[in-house]
Amino acid sequence: MREHKDTPQRMVSGGKVTDYGAFKDPFTEINLLDLELKFGKRVIPRLLRDFRLKEWQYYGVIHDDYYFGMVIFDSKYIGLSFFTAFNRGTGRLLEHEKKSFGAPLRIARELVHGNSYFRQFGYLMEFENRLHNGLHRVVVDIKGRKGRPGVKAELYFHEDLEKYQPLIAVNPIADNRPFYTHKIACPVEGVISMGGEKAVLSREKHIGLMDVQKTYYRYNSFWKWAMFGGYDERGRLVGMNACQNVITDDENFNENCTWVDGRITLLPAVRFEFEEDRHMEEWRITSSDGKMDLVFKPEGARCDRLNAGIIVTDFKQPYGTFHGTMPGPEDEKVSVNGLFGLCEYHVARF
Repeated sequence: MREHKDTPQRMVSGGKVTDYGAFKDPFTEINLLDLELKFGKRVIPRLLRDFRLKEWQYYGVIHDDYYFGMVIFDSKYIGLSFFTAFNRGTGRLLEHEKKSFGAPLRIARELVHGNSYFRQFGYLMEFENRLHNGLHRVVVDIKGRKGRPGVKAELYFHEDLEKYQPLIAVNPIADNRPFYTHKIACPVEGVISMGGEKAVLSREKHIGLMDVQKTYYRYNSFWKWAMFGGYDERGRLVGMNACQNVITDDENFNENCTWVDGRITLLPAVRFEFEEDRHMEEWRITSSDGKMDLVFKPEGARCDRLNAGIIVTDFKQPYGTFHGTMPGPEDEKVSVNGLFGLCEYHVARF
């Protein structure tokens, strides 16, 4: 059974990962470039280590009428940012995307105090992380183009560590090759304007999802991912995160968990059942101990494919509802009845 560990002061000590596992508290020093990453028997220089470190920060917002997604992603070969707004009533998807080979781009080193941003002409996305104050601020300012309305947003994600316990995990991709992630489902408030439409978010009603990752991925990688959040019949904020990827011992090292009223429950390995070429059909997501059994019903999707020689990504991200059961604290069997979220299937060579 997976258990939380005390968080080390530094993620890397003496060139090695200090410890692997799921941790109780956020890291205050994520010094992944101090890692002695090797190619054969030779230590890779720091500049090349940075080049191999893949980093992103993603936010999702679950509104009555929309699902919003915002990301800043740095593969070091190329930078990427997108804003999506999926209309849950009409199925219409508004999307703005920018790729960068040199525009100002940054992923915060730590969440306790650090900024992420992507800036191009007519496109601005900034994430101000102040986790020591229980807050993340998101600012979006995108000019309209090609018939698509512009977007302005100012959002506040309330990750109050006294109320909501995030998933914080460092897992082994290979020997001394870590996979770090920080995820949470929490209240969100603010305003998103899209042309003449406006979505007003209340922290008492609406849910924010956050996914942060810093990983020394293998050149050929994949992942299957699911995440949702919402309020159950008892008014509790509940959520789930699950992933199946290149980690071989995912029974003991993974990012699988549920949240019920801010309390986290760690899960064993999770498996995804779906047809890869028919991602808009139902998915089934189950845990190896049988305690989680969910069906995901897609309603819309964002898909992308990039083939730039040494960089290839094939990305499918459907949005929809989850149904079934999952475990909570004290082994409670929690019913999931149509809570909204997303799945993702991503094959990458980067």
